[in-house]
Amino acid sequence: MANELTVLPPRGVARAFDAEELVEEWRASMAERVAAGEMAQTTADTYARGMAAFLAWADDTDVERIGPRALRGWKASLLDAGRKPAGVNVLLAGVKAFFAWAVAERGLAYDPTQGVKGATRTGGRRHKRAALSDTEVLRVLAQPDTDTDTGKRDAAMLYLLAYTGVRTIEVQRARVGDLRTNGHTTLLIQGKGRAEADEAVYLVKPEVLDAVYAWLAVHPRGHDATAPLFCGLGNRNRGGALTTRAIRGIVKRYYQAAGIRDPHKTTHSLRHTVVTNLIRHKVAPTKIMSVTRHKSLDTLLAYAHEVERDADPAEAHIDYGPSCG
Repeated sequence: MANELTVLPPRGVARAFDAEELVEEWRASMAERVAAGEMAQTTADTYARGMAAFLAWADDTDVERIGPRALRGWKASLLDAGRKPAGVNVLLAGVKAFFAWAVAERGLAYDPTQGVKGATRTGGRRHKRAALSDTEVLRVLAQPDTDTDTGKRDAAMLYLLAYTGVRTIEVQRARVGDLRTNGHTTLLIQGKGRAEADEAVYLVKPEVLDAVYAWLAVHPRGHDATAPLFCGLGNRNRGGALTTRAIRGIVKRYYQAAGIRDPHKTTHSLRHTVVTNLIRHKVAPTKIMSVTRHKSLDTLLAYAHEVERDADPAEAHIDYGPSCG
């Protein structure tokens, strides 16, 4: 890769910069923010991967002048290579973060990512991960053999997912000491983009509490507040944290055991199911957002639109009968 790249802003005002040197400064700046609790390490890593991907493409294609056209060319190459729009947008977020920092902190003359939009997701606003029906949720929850330690762990995990809507990564990050009791039993979680466990979900349903406490009674490190809430039970990883891949695999096995084979129904579908269930029960949007921790009402409205469409499709009101004139 050419050591020097030129940012090409409007009206021909350009400024060259040493790509490798400036990126290293940016990564050091992110490391400082991580240490100060201002940014999650996962966020810093994701941003760095995005910028690295862009620079690798620029090197392969001999790009030396960076402007909106070059950035759109990079996006197009990713989509042509089979990247999903969501994945492209994650990488683009890293490039946008770099140039925003370079303009603010290193006096770069222009941010070439301004006006470059994310890749459009196909399929409109409807979620690709389908919600489970009430019957399907109950069938899944009935699958673990709670006479075994593994079954107790898996039941607790499934009940937590089905009754709080936590994300897979939040289940993976949870620690025994994150469970708190003060009037209600709560679980402090480290949410998406958070540096520590500072958000809470409430464990109020008796069946959820029963499942969690039954698991804690046999948890191999249940006395250790720093231990992962859901841990491995095999010889190689007994007491160690499960990976997100392992958690998804556990859930998938119970889906299959319950007869659920729809590929659109994934671990994340349980979060989708919680939201749609609350909407159907007329729970106030602000209360639902306190559960899901969505920052935008627009996200919740997308769920509400799906529920309304499924409950009363407009197509059902089409009538070509004689009484219609």
